[in-house]
Amino acid sequence: MYQALVLKQPEHVEIPSERTVSRIMEEIGINHPSKRKPNGITKANREARKSDDLLKRDFHAEEPLTKCVTDITEIKGKDGKLYVSAVFDCFDSGVVGLAMDTNRKAP
Repeated sequence: MYQALVLKQPEHVEIPSERTVSRIMEEIGINHPSKRKPNGITKANREARKSDDLLKRDFHAEEPLTKCVTDITEIKGKDGKLYVSAVFDCFDSGVVGLAMDTNRKAP
C-alpha cells in the first residue's frame, strides 16, 4: 500500500512512513501479515576482527579511483538466488567492477 501511495503521489498530500501506513491498515483490519521472514546475507562472526572505518562516512573523492566502496545484493529468482557485487568509485559513482554468482564464496 505504501509503495502504491508513493507511485501515485497525490498532489498536496503528505505520505506518511511505511510503518505508519502498515499500522493504520492493521488498525482498520486490512493488513496482510508478511509470510516471509527477512533473511540477511551477512553472517555475524564474533571472532572476526572489525575493520577500521577508513572513509569516516566521507564518500566524496577529488580524483578518480582514490576512494572505492562495494556492496553485495541477493536477488531471488525462480531457479535460485543470484548474488551481485559491485565496486563503485566515490568520485563519480561509476561502477568500477561487477561480479555475479550463485553463491557468496570468494573465488
